[in-house]
Amino acid sequence: MAKFKLGFLSTLNSLCIVLFLSAGCADDSLEFTELKQVNEKVTEAELKRYLKVIELLPQQKLPAFPSVYAPAPSWSHIRSLPIEDLVHSEQNNLSLLWDVDRIGDQFGLRNRSLKKALRRRDMSKEQFICYTLALGLAASRNQLREDQDLEEVIEKGNKTIHQLKLDKRPFSSLSLEERHRTLHEAMWISRVNRAEHLIQVPPENMNLVRAHWDELQKVLPPEFLKNPLDELTDILEERGIPFTFPDDDADELLHWTSTNAIIGNDEPDPEPEQTRIQ
Repeated sequence: MAKFKLGFLSTLNSLCIVLFLSAGCADDSLEFTELKQVNEKVTEAELKRYLKVIELLPQQKLPAFPSVYAPAPSWSHIRSLPIEDLVHSEQNNLSLLWDVDRIGDQFGLRNRSLKKALRRRDMSKEQFICYTLALGLAASRNQLREDQDLEEVIEKGNKTIHQLKLDKRPFSSLSLEERHRTLHEAMWISRVNRAEHLIQVPPENMNLVRAHWDELQKVLPPEFLKNPLDELTDILEERGIPFTFPDDDADELLHWTSTNAIIGNDEPDPEPEQTRIQ
């Protein structure tokens, strides 16, 4: 019995030593991987490291990258939730689109080439995703027009969203015209979400993307290569109704003079001959 206890304790001690050493080795192998935020500067060295990963991929193309730019809300006419609840739900869903873990669950999940390329370049998938978002947003912001002021978009949009959050009517109870107007205003939820991310982009990243545009436009996800606000633009709201006049007596502003008139002098076309029916 004593020999059995001694042998058991010896075996147990050996097992503990192995587990301890294994745990120590595991801890030593873990390294803190810092993730790049969209408001942080991406350096030239980091960009080159990012591009080197892509160089190892087939045809130097990324696997399908989950979209972070959600379309405008499109609530069904049978939704019985109050408008305020629909707005909160929409905002929560939009915030989840930018979650790195959520993107990682969908991006390159079974792509062996991506896993191999990341391993060879000593980069985690989460780091790669964050670089894609930082560079992609910088590329998107470079596509904005000068008249698209992000601070103005956010300020105006938040006022409209605030009013929607005060509306406790069930969406299904609205008339067709009211539903159309509500969805028209709810478009600001997507606009503000995009603008709030775009406004965080540091100018250094925008300059970096411009300097390497020939390379990046070939590899970045397509949604980052176009103006991110244009598809959510209301032409009448942004540019106004054309040919408007200041008052009801606008016809008094129209003047006709014979000197400016274009008068035709061509002879009229001859009358066509009648076709005989056989």
